[in-house]
Amino acid sequence: MRLQLCGVALACALWGCGDAKLDGDDTAAAADTTTPSTAATGGTATGGGTATGTATGGGTGTATGTGTATGTGTATGGGTGTATGTGTATGGGTGTGSGTTTFEPEYGLSEQTLFHDDTDRFYLQYVPESYDGTTEVPVLLNFHGFGDTAFNHMSYSDMRPLAEEHGFILIYPQGTVLEGDTHWNTYVPGPDNKSEADDFGFVDVLLDELSAHYAIASSRVYATGFSNGGDFTYTLACYLSDRVTGIAPVSGLMWNRTQEDCVTTHPTALLSIHGTRDFVRPYEGIPGYLLGMNPTHDFWAEQNGIVDDPTLTPLPGDIERYDFGPGDGGSAIRHYKVNGGFHEWLRVNDDGVFTDELIWNFLSQYDQDGLL
Repeated sequence: MRLQLCGVALACALWGCGDAKLDGDDTAAAADTTTPSTAATGGTATGGGTATGTATGGGTGTATGTGTATGTGTATGGGTGTATGTGTATGGGTGTGSGTTTFEPEYGLSEQTLFHDDTDRFYLQYVPESYDGTTEVPVLLNFHGFGDTAFNHMSYSDMRPLAEEHGFILIYPQGTVLEGDTHWNTYVPGPDNKSEADDFGFVDVLLDELSAHYAIASSRVYATGFSNGGDFTYTLACYLSDRVTGIAPVSGLMWNRTQEDCVTTHPTALLSIHGTRDFVRPYEGIPGYLLGMNPTHDFWAEQNGIVDDPTLTPLPGDIERYDFGPGDGGSAIRHYKVNGGFHEWLRVNDDGVFTDELIWNFLSQYDQDGLL
């Protein structure tokens, strides 16, 4: 039933334990002309020069310049003479060009970086082959757990086949290091927060970067994650509600202070998966720090305008599925309670559909207005 253990002690439980710039190159050509004199008493010479310049850039540009030439000539002879003249010409030209640049999508898996908060931030990006830029596509963010990496998290939560099948862009962001371990900051930086990472800002800028290069369905951005990464999705749904439509934390809990200043701008789809023998993220929570699963669902039910009690559906493997809703806009909450489940990316089987696909199938039903 489990695919990957977090491997951290309870002491660490709080953390999961483009514009184109155009440059013009100017070139000038000068032509010298001289006219000889046939006067025996002297000679004059004149030289003229012209110059043209061209500029190239991301588009096309032209420039013209003018040059002058002077010439001197002498003549000797008893009555006939010749004069020679020399002339120099210089020309300068400047040009500007205008043009359009075409961004070529990076299909498949690629490593990406961006600079935010004086730090180079890293993420894995997967663009399906079906992407052609003519249709806006959804985005799914998948966050690793405490002490883990984007690469390793993808190894046991590999949603690339789903991205190809359903045509969404998949992102595995990388957390920063805190006291020797990678993490996600599940609360805003401040004097009572030992992490100074602006991870909400990082996600915000990351989505801006994606939108600058790809046709993104801004109303269909979803987030999932494991452990500390799952915790982070709850706070994303509050602090970046205008950008994140729905969340699916696996073995993650909600920071208790998040509920105090959570402001949502739309109904928020929520799917949660949690084991009852999770000793890093206890099902009942950690008093004073992390909410248990039941009060978490109560909070989001209220946020979504859900008033009815959930319905229970028993599943094989001693798993219970709880369905809350519908609420505002047809919003819903679905919870898989894995009895005996440990702290891991839990493997749930619901009528032949497993964890990764269950997450996508549920979240993708919604945009920020509610059920599609």
